[in-house]
Amino acid sequence: MRVTGTLQREAWLRTEMPPVERVVPGVWSVPVPISDNPLRYVLSYLIEHADGFVLVDPGWNDPASWQALTDGLATCSVPLTAVTAVLVTHVHPDHHGLSGAVREQSGAWIAMHEREDAMLGGFARPERRAAAASYLRWCGAPDEHVGQLTAGGPSGAATPARWAMVRADRHLAHGDLVDVPGLRLRAVWTPGHSPGHLCFHDETHGLLLTGDHVLPRITPNISAYDQESEPLADYLRSLEELRGNTAAEVLPAHEYRFAGLDSRLDDLRDHHLERLREAAAVVGSAPAGHTAWQVARQVSWSRPWSQLSAFQHQAALGEVVAHLRHLRTLRAVTCAAVSGVGLWQAAVS
Repeated sequence: MRVTGTLQREAWLRTEMPPVERVVPGVWSVPVPISDNPLRYVLSYLIEHADGFVLVDPGWNDPASWQALTDGLATCSVPLTAVTAVLVTHVHPDHHGLSGAVREQSGAWIAMHEREDAMLGGFARPERRAAAASYLRWCGAPDEHVGQLTAGGPSGAATPARWAMVRADRHLAHGDLVDVPGLRLRAVWTPGHSPGHLCFHDETHGLLLTGDHVLPRITPNISAYDQESEPLADYLRSLEELRGNTAAEVLPAHEYRFAGLDSRLDDLRDHHLERLREAAAVVGSAPAGHTAWQVARQVSWSRPWSQLSAFQHQAALGEVVAHLRHLRTLRAVTCAAVSGVGLWQAAVS
């Protein structure tokens, strides 16, 4: 893998915001800050077409973020009214939060995968909080964590306004070309980090916009938030979907641009294979079985468990459940419900 966004990387190392940059003629990256988040910013992308501009992932719903976005467009000499389409890789609020404001100010239509749009509808269902609490208890989470994660928005600490995100005007399926003139921009469905996550292959400019699916330095969180989904299997398949892509440069939603996609795909696959081995070893160390919460406390994270926030505990828990489910598919572990709690054990060979 080779870093191509050198100014972005230098800014990252200095813990500063990177500059607005022209990637190639007709394509710009515009950093939009994320308040109180170690990722610091999302990289929004502005792509010119024959009748205006496409904006990918406008960013976090916050006054400072809105100011950065509009200032960034001004730096590119592009008025907001020239934006005709907003494309959303996935509906996490650091990506989709400002889509509604952009649509209101420009008249642009908003497009995303239908599974992301369905998630937005699910956020508003009154039974969602009770289902989330039941799921967390099935995972073996303590009452304190259950209370923290069900008290606010889907992340626990988020204010409700940040989750009042707009629905799509259009849906994009795998392989669809975005309906704008003079630009070949193709949707690539890459579920895993989110059920309807989309990458966008800019065939006109030889670029691949990867959202959170492929990042240059960190591995995106792959979490299960219910008792049925298999996000890790989806993610590993999605990595392979991108292998051999002909784009010369990768434009992620965080950190910095890079080249050498297949090498990075190998790194991400290997990370999850190692996490599978570690989770299997933790489960195998307790013949009586472990809850998902107990496994999450024992596998390796970037910082000790005691130093992680409630939201980070939840992300870790969701990722462990995703890995345990994949191990069950591989018949390496089993899971049985005991008094409403899932108990994971090593499979008997």
